[in-house]
Amino acid sequence: MPAVDYAEARRVLNETFSETLQQCSPTTMELLERYEDALDIVFESKTQSYREVLLGCALVHIINPTVNIRLPYVKQGPTAFNGRTLDEQVINPFLMSKQIPCSKGPYLATFRRNVRLDESTRSGLRDQHGYDAMLIVLSAIEAADNENDKKAFLSCLLKRFIILREKSNIQLSGIARMSVEQYQVFLNTLLHNQSGGLLPMLVTIAVFQTINDQYCCGWDINYQGINAADGATGAPGDITIFRNGQIVKAIEVTERPISETRVVTTFNTKIAINDVKDYLFVYTATSPEDGAYSVAKVYFAQGYDINFIKLSNFVLSTFIAGNIETRQRFTDHMLTLLRQDNVPAAVKTAWNDSLQEVIGA
Repeated sequence: MPAVDYAEARRVLNETFSETLQQCSPTTMELLERYEDALDIVFESKTQSYREVLLGCALVHIINPTVNIRLPYVKQGPTAFNGRTLDEQVINPFLMSKQIPCSKGPYLATFRRNVRLDESTRSGLRDQHGYDAMLIVLSAIEAADNENDKKAFLSCLLKRFIILREKSNIQLSGIARMSVEQYQVFLNTLLHNQSGGLLPMLVTIAVFQTINDQYCCGWDINYQGINAADGATGAPGDITIFRNGQIVKAIEVTERPISETRVVTTFNTKIAINDVKDYLFVYTATSPEDGAYSVAKVYFAQGYDINFIKLSNFVLSTFIAGNIETRQRFTDHMLTLLRQDNVPAAVKTAWNDSLQEVIGA
């Protein structure tokens, strides 16, 4: 029987999923369009097994092309594979870990034993329309004869699973009690996730909301969408804090390097125009360039306080100044922000995954 390396299968599946989350290749986009009708039927079917079978078959076709992907039972011959073991060791754990709606049991349970994934199986199924659509996609996967096309089909299916997850209700995990040290690990893990700047933004908002609650600051904290043009909205920063209608502080949250030129541009287009006396750059990775600090000193002499702080240090300093209640307030604010309808499922899953990682450490 042709071997299926389950460790390699897990690696390829997770690697392709990460790539698909970031960007689909032109070939994948073409497949999504070409097979849109069949994929719609499969992914809207109440028989979840159909789409899970396709994912397993697409993966096996990459790992070992000598396998006949229509033969998911080992007794079916030398070119068959063990579909149940593949599901139990790779497919189902993957879907569960990514919080994608999936079958609770083996996906082959939908079919009779020793089933062939072809037209001969159709008559015994409840959702024959969905099965017909599955066979259309399966034939296309089977016909893919080069590595690029094979991986594109896997990515195509994963993109549809991602879309399916976006439509589902991701349940967020809470934190009953976590030390400052644990929170440090958690934040480093959480902020390592790619989110297009959304996670750093939400964390920054949550920590200012926590400070406002903890110290009764009387702030109104306004914020706008990620990558929204500040100039178009008239906002001096990503986050603007008001008290009694007056600006207390404006904050820019960034994952990009902070250069002298950037500080000068920000001063001319946001700080000076809005007369913001207290401006804060919150960064996630690389420290600002020396020139950024130098020009900030010049503006300080003119009455403008421009500061820089790394996000993880900012959060942990807030925790150290407070107590366990401070951490709980922060968590509550984060969960409220994450539950917003416009927060992608991938970001919610990143929160859950990071939490599980630190708790299990």
